[in-house]
Amino acid sequence: MRLVRVLAIVLGAQWFVLLSCTTGVVVGPQIVAKLDERNVEKGDSVHSLFKIAAEPGAEGKSFRVLSMEQVQSYLAKGEKASVEVPLTFRMSQPAGGIDLADSTFTYRVLEDSGQAQLIELVEKYKDGDNTIWSRYRATNTTVTPVSSRMFYFGYMFTALMYSFGAALLLYGTGRALRRLSAVSEVAQKSS
Repeated sequence: MRLVRVLAIVLGAQWFVLLSCTTGVVVGPQIVAKLDERNVEKGDSVHSLFKIAAEPGAEGKSFRVLSMEQVQSYLAKGEKASVEVPLTFRMSQPAGGIDLADSTFTYRVLEDSGQAQLIELVEKYKDGDNTIWSRYRATNTTVTPVSSRMFYFGYMFTALMYSFGAALLLYGTGRALRRLSAVSEVAQKSS
């Protein structure tokens, strides 16, 4: 019965709603981002912001960044591609980075079998709104998406709704436990 009284005091306190909402807004976006991860092996499609690194780079950069649509268009055109030099999707260095107008891109080769590489490309928006991780298998001429995940500032708004609802539910539970505890004390005193 002592545990019920402690829970009633903590969950039923008015400050508990504020504390649990604040905690939910801090932890919630991490949970939402984890739930939004995409894995192609599980049948998911990658995020629309999925990007791929290719060499050679353009405009003096060590590599270029292409969307999945650009890669598919390039591969469909084959020899008739409108790129000045043929692209390769296998990276010559184990890691690299470039700075573009709105984003910074870094890649790492996670596995290299000689024929294919497992590459992770990370895009960080300069305004801090988004970070996107694109993971794919690459050969010189093919790209196979593996997974993608992202952290978007908008996840905070989704988390806020859930954390506020959970806080109210816990607060209501605490208030009910307070009433139950008070009724129980009155019953014990009258016995």
